[in-house]
Amino acid sequence: MDRKEQEILERIRERAEEIQVPETLYPEEMKKRLRKETSSMQKSKYRKRLYAAGSVAAACVVFAAGLLIWGDRQEQGGNSQTEVSWLEDTLADTGGMIRTAESYDEIYGYVEKSVERFRASAVEESASEGDMAVGDAGTASSGTEAGRSSAENYSQTNVRQEGVDEGDVVKTDGRYLYVLQDDGVTVAIVDTAGGQMETVGRIRLEDGEYIYEIYLMDGKMILVADSGADNTQETEVITYDIQKPAEPKEEGRVIQSGGYQSSRLSDGFVYLFTNHYIDLWNEPDPREPGTYLPSINDKVMEETDIYLPQTERADMYEVIVSINPDQPDQVKDSKALMSKGGELYVSNENIYYYETIWQPSGSTVTAVRRVAYADGKLTGTAQGSFDGYLNDSFSIDEYNGYLRVVSTVDDTNSVYILNEKLEKTGSIEGLAEEERIYSARFMGDIAYFVTFRETDPLFSVDLSDPENPTILGALKIPGFSEYLHFYGEGKLLGIGMEVGEETQVTGGIKLTMFDITDPRNVIEKDTVVLEHIYHTDLFNNYKAVLIEPDQNMIGFSGYGEGGEIYFLFEYDEMNGFTCRMEEEINGSGSRSARGLYIGQVLYVVQGNVIESYSLEDYQKTGDLIL
Repeated sequence: MDRKEQEILERIRERAEEIQVPETLYPEEMKKRLRKETSSMQKSKYRKRLYAAGSVAAACVVFAAGLLIWGDRQEQGGNSQTEVSWLEDTLADTGGMIRTAESYDEIYGYVEKSVERFRASAVEESASEGDMAVGDAGTASSGTEAGRSSAENYSQTNVRQEGVDEGDVVKTDGRYLYVLQDDGVTVAIVDTAGGQMETVGRIRLEDGEYIYEIYLMDGKMILVADSGADNTQETEVITYDIQKPAEPKEEGRVIQSGGYQSSRLSDGFVYLFTNHYIDLWNEPDPREPGTYLPSINDKVMEETDIYLPQTERADMYEVIVSINPDQPDQVKDSKALMSKGGELYVSNENIYYYETIWQPSGSTVTAVRRVAYADGKLTGTAQGSFDGYLNDSFSIDEYNGYLRVVSTVDDTNSVYILNEKLEKTGSIEGLAEEERIYSARFMGDIAYFVTFRETDPLFSVDLSDPENPTILGALKIPGFSEYLHFYGEGKLLGIGMEVGEETQVTGGIKLTMFDITDPRNVIEKDTVVLEHIYHTDLFNNYKAVLIEPDQNMIGFSGYGEGGEIYFLFEYDEMNGFTCRMEEEINGSGSRSARGLYIGQVLYVVQGNVIESYSLEDYQKTGDLIL
């Protein structure tokens, strides 16, 4: 570490002493959030490793949430077979269409069942605690493009679906950096003109609010934030005019019920997704729809905008709102799906919610619903199901009117193709026994996915015939890839972990370039292993990677014994992978580091520290503490 970097660290320590812990992180506030946010996590698969990269408080929250999730999973187990039967009956009765409620009374009927089940569960839990004397525990997408002109020489957020933008904690418009500071309530606006960095403006929200992500669009900055409302959880979209970045002006905001799940920017509209939980602790009043229905801008949603559930139990709503940033205080459309909680995938035309039903036998069934979107209009169009559960949103993809999924089913894996009615038209079952899916990527009619137990089979599947998908090949190599990304013509990049063939012990981070010119004969072209790096945030958040095939950049941070390091690789077929930069990250924060570039300058952002590097000689050129 040189003298300059030591000075930076000293300034960081001085600033750290001045930082106050936000009230949203106080224990009593975290307890409130746990009850409201646990269900949104309950269907997510726990990762096989937990890295000590966060604070002690965050670790305690994760542990407590895990206990609540485990308890809820046990409560579900006794009724999940009934829910599968209910799902089958619902699909048969509706012909695969999503049915809206006809009255508030009809909606309350489902709520009442959840209240009764909640009470029974609470009684059982109380009795159990008494016995145990327990105390208070309390598509074809490269990924980085989102409608950007090729003439623009700056990076964008790595996204799931090409043409569908996603919010992030750092954005750039090609000159300014917009950075969410570590306090969670301030966005710093940094001018990079002339290769220098200068903070020229800031936006700070009120105490109690908390910013999740940032969007940029046509001279506007859009923030997605927790509204900080007392006793209830609400999420807001706030739009600012930043045509003069040093003088941002708020233009309007929309507030909707529920905790933040995700958001997208597509076809000129912001789509906000929240999870609104029915307050089962206080019995909902059938005469007051506001006690059991979500609200938008303080107005209770209409019954005809509520889609009824696929399963017998429904104690929450998946709320969707569309907003035109040119009318930032108005809602174009809104819908809510009664649910138990799930995940979502957004294609260029549809929103898919998928919710896993866990059965007592250990088997799983995933219910899926589709909501079409166009020009801000939302329409529920179909619902269906398939066996198993999904690894993540890269395991589900829409193409030419078909939905394709790769799922883990019991101790095997399957490929399913569903038509416009979300009915299964074709499948491949019984793949890779006693393994599970770790990563997947779709490119047109071809799907690639990785399973793992002792080796890393990379499967390639032909999906061109929706009634007869076929396995083209399966390449087996040591280790596994947790993330796949297309890297130009005939190349597929895998980032994962090396695993000893004999010891089965996980080694360092592994980069692999696969030659997929012939999907029937995929070749492991080149590999590099970072033996001293044991984890990367990329495994948990695909926005944490910078991959630009046109610029020949592969950038990400990794953790080793020496702390967090930022790597920048390039690749060519003659020399394989070449590490152009390996620099210690001097900042620290609760969020994963981001790398982004403007012209010939790379910016590495971590917490309240921005460091810049030349992309010509990879030397450090500057730093800024926000």
